[in-house]
Amino acid sequence: MNTWKQTARIAALIFAVASLAACSKSPPEAPLAQGKVSAPVLQIRNQGMAAYARVPGTVVAHQQVQLSSRLSGYIHSMSVRDGQSVRAGQLLFEVDPTDVVGQVQQAQAGLAEAQSALTDARSNYERFKVLYAQKAIPKQQWDQVKSAYGMAQARVAAARGGVGTAQSQLRYARVTAPFSGIITRKFLQNGDLASPGQPILALADTSRLEVQCSVSGTLYHSLQIGQKIAVLADGKRVPATVLDLVGAADAMTHAHTVKLSLPADSTLQAGDYVSVEVPVTQRQVMTVPAAALLDRAGIPGVFVVDAQGVAHYRMVRPGPSTPEGVEILSGLSAGETVVVGNLAAVNNGDHIEPEGAATHG
Repeated sequence: MNTWKQTARIAALIFAVASLAACSKSPPEAPLAQGKVSAPVLQIRNQGMAAYARVPGTVVAHQQVQLSSRLSGYIHSMSVRDGQSVRAGQLLFEVDPTDVVGQVQQAQAGLAEAQSALTDARSNYERFKVLYAQKAIPKQQWDQVKSAYGMAQARVAAARGGVGTAQSQLRYARVTAPFSGIITRKFLQNGDLASPGQPILALADTSRLEVQCSVSGTLYHSLQIGQKIAVLADGKRVPATVLDLVGAADAMTHAHTVKLSLPADSTLQAGDYVSVEVPVTQRQVMTVPAAALLDRAGIPGVFVVDAQGVAHYRMVRPGPSTPEGVEILSGLSAGETVVVGNLAAVNNGDHIEPEGAATHG
């Protein structure tokens, strides 16, 4: 019995010593970084950025026209097609000038008749002029001869004008391109009857493109001719310049028309739909370079470097792209440092050796 009690005491003593030893140990240390990686970093700062109002716009040709004929007649000799490029002065179509040719012939016949009458009147004038000088005829008769001669001269002048007008109409039978461009639409075909003012072809000079949009009065007054603003199309930003500001607002929509010129190397085409960014106010935003953003398992984020130089992957909520980078709506604070390069070699917990520190903002 004594032996059993002695054994129990020894066991209790061993348990107490073990407990004290466990309590004397220091807390476990934090895990060390997985490795060292050299990468460029950037310190984030808030920055002022313009807020934009986006309005829809349409790309149009700087110069476009609908071609018609000033004559009535059947169309022929039209060989152009939709989308075809034409040069200035190229024949586009002709209108049958049969009616105009008849008018020219009629005017020419009237001129010949008037010239014949003028010849007779001139002969009478010369003959009666001598008789009047010899006092062989009364003054009243001489006045009648002079009047007839003057009227004959007027009729010839009028007949010549009629011929000129009729002949000028013949020029409108052949319609040529007023400038180089592309046929954008054919309204009529060969054999169709053309009427004065009726559109036959649409021609556009696509070498110079513009964007037309309608803006409210507030936005209109915030714009200036020559101002640089951005046009968005298919996720791309195209620089544009304010070309025209139409001061008169539309009576129905109360909106003003704004025209923007596009650069010559723009990939946009006439008829494209775009969005125009009109700056309105300034706001404080935080951006990071697009190269700093990652996607891990469908979660967008960045590597944030703490005070010990250790990289931690942090989820962020990215916003729209801007010329300065991608706007970060949440997940970062001003003054924090993020990794902006060599991201493929960075893992969570790596120690970052900065290649170059800079401030963004």
